Amino acid sequence: MKQHKTFCRICEAQCGLIVTTRDEQVISIEPNRQHVASSGYACIKGLKMGDFIHSPDRLKTPLKKVNGSFEPISWEQALREIGDKLKAIHQQHGGEAIAAYMGNPIGFSLWPTMAMTFFLKAFGADKLFTPGTQDCANKFAGGERLFGGANEQVFPDIDHTQLLIAVGTNPVISKMSFISVPHPMDRISAIEERGGKVYWINPRRTESAKRAGEHIAIRPDTDVFFMLGFLNEIIRRDAVDHDRVTRYMNGYDLLAQTAAPWTLQRVAAVTLIPAEKMYQMVTAYLEADGAAIFSSTGVNQGRFGLLVYWLQEAINAITGNLDKRGGVLAGKAVFPPGPAPGPQQTSRIGNTPYVNSTIPAAIMADEILTPGPGQVRAMFNMSGNPLLTCPGSHRLAEAFDHLEFFVCLDIVRNETAEYADYILPTLHSLERADVPFYFFTMMGLMPVRSFSYTDAVVAAAGESRDEGLVFRQLCRISGMPLAGSRSLQWLSNMAEKLARVPYLGKLTSLDRLFLGMLIRSAKLGGLRKMRRYPDGRLLTPNQPGDYLGQRVKTPSGKVELAPADLIERAKSLENTYREELAKKSALKLIQKRERFTHNSWAHNVQAFVKGERASNYLYIHPADAVAHGLTEGGSARVSANGNHIDIPVRLDDDMMPGTVSVPHGWGHQSAAGLSVASKTTGVNVNIILPDGPDSIEPASGMAHMNGVIVAVTALGPGA
Repeated sequence: MKQHKTFCRICEAQCGLIVTTRDEQVISIEPNRQHVASSGYACIKGLKMGDFIHSPDRLKTPLKKVNGSFEPISWEQALREIGDKLKAIHQQHGGEAIAAYMGNPIGFSLWPTMAMTFFLKAFGADKLFTPGTQDCANKFAGGERLFGGANEQVFPDIDHTQLLIAVGTNPVISKMSFISVPHPMDRISAIEERGGKVYWINPRRTESAKRAGEHIAIRPDTDVFFMLGFLNEIIRRDAVDHDRVTRYMNGYDLLAQTAAPWTLQRVAAVTLIPAEKMYQMVTAYLEADGAAIFSSTGVNQGRFGLLVYWLQEAINAITGNLDKRGGVLAGKAVFPPGPAPGPQQTSRIGNTPYVNSTIPAAIMADEILTPGPGQVRAMFNMSGNPLLTCPGSHRLAEAFDHLEFFVCLDIVRNETAEYADYILPTLHSLERADVPFYFFTMMGLMPVRSFSYTDAVVAAAGESRDEGLVFRQLCRISGMPLAGSRSLQWLSNMAEKLARVPYLGKLTSLDRLFLGMLIRSAKLGGLRKMRRYPDGRLLTPNQPGDYLGQRVKTPSGKVELAPADLIERAKSLENTYREELAKKSALKLIQKRERFTHNSWAHNVQAFVKGERASNYLYIHPADAVAHGLTEGGSARVSANGNHIDIPVRLDDDMMPGTVSVPHGWGHQSAAGLSVASKTTGVNVNIILPDGPDSIEPASGMAHMNGVIVAVTALGPGA
């Protein structure tokens, strides 16, 4: 048996792991107690990766759809036919007709994600859909406006703060997003242990709120009013660091004018947080020597995620907590910054803006189904299952059927892959060399700055191939140079040839050469040197006071507190406020993360879907259940946007009255390629969520997945 030190690539935590193998089989996975960042922490999903890599449903040979059924074919045939078809579509319709979706399971590996962008660039294609517009694109859009770039992000100095207000986040289950925090609850509990305070703002009393801090219930999708009230109260008390604002920020007066109408008493009517409680929170925030407001997915998926992010960071900034020990910090990227982005791109559908070079997934169906120049005709789906994880699933199914050409790259045959013309078997993360993903390397979102490199832990299963190699080979066959560079394509072609030479092939593997060059660009030596740090390598710690006036990327060099489009959009909130008052009695639907699931892709592991975990449920407060004739174990119909789902009921005292929850990512019954997941009974909540250009947040492209008004009715026996 062999032991390998590596790191997990399931979420931002990227915890250190020790994997024991025998004959290329994973025998066990344990937390690495010596890892410099995670120090022995790991979650159940990371520890069960062996079940994914050795699944009996694992794809090991290319598949082609013939007369409606998939048949195994050779790589040579698959690449030749796909390359020829791509070339023909490109010649007839141009690069605008080619698009790609990149899913969550591969989003935390750096090389494949970069390889896909190189592939799209080869064809002059710019339509890349990702889960970002289902969970975090509002923050990228906010970074562009406040700090001068999508990658310019700040995070709570969680190990030093004296007060944390966490909105729409539940780190016990999902760790935290946009920040690498292994051991999240130990570190949050430590805030109270050193005399500080923690507040959880959430429609549900979460697992995290039960561990530490105080839970404060908020009406779903009213977070923007909470932030406006908080900001108003700070300005009313004149608790503003005016000297700091004058030196390092623009737009304070406009910001103050925007907040002026939104008193604590006024916003209490829609948030349902008592004005007295908000007053206490503002007082605690201002009295703390280092405080931070942080929001996450629960907020991002509402209608106003970008506005909330703007107001939140404006509060942190004007109170002197930006770039301060215990406040919020701007991390430093490990790798040098790439080229500045080009002009703002927009979609032909509703003139929707791209965010961080990606296009909103909620308009994917429209991009495929809407005729005219730029209509998507060929689609590549890498390690994703948008049919279950994007809004408007029924329209996506129609759209995938409408495609001229559809290729999926994955380790299993999921629901989305059923619509593909070809399915190509690719790698599990333990089968590839890698470095930490984009949020670390390019954005520096790490309270503990560190860096790791891992070689592959086990050999590729069957005929599975590295995604980067597949894209390089398709570029060669199509006659379209990788990333539009003939030199890079020549290097790729040479690497392919040398790969056939024993030993030399490993040394000249293009993915390793690429990773080696990246590591050298960060002045960390090469791969050989990084292998001396199997537990990760600590980097220079974050330093408060090195951001404002020095690293802000806006043209003015100052934080922009009043972006013009956000100021203008905030004016529409008066109408929203009146609508909220008028619909105070309506039920609102929110998402819910669960320990044993991860979007749609963890349900094919038997250990994760045992017994009652084989379904999702409608979670509802007992008082609401009585009002709607629901009982524990009964069934309910949940309707919205002209569609409905039928789902079993769970009574839950932790739910705020007026709020219901249905976890997403379920609905696998038709998944012929998933032998475990297909036996689960959960339903796809995205069927009832809004999609299309009118449903998304205008400037960020974020899908509306939290705070959707629904109707709930009881179903009788046999319904």
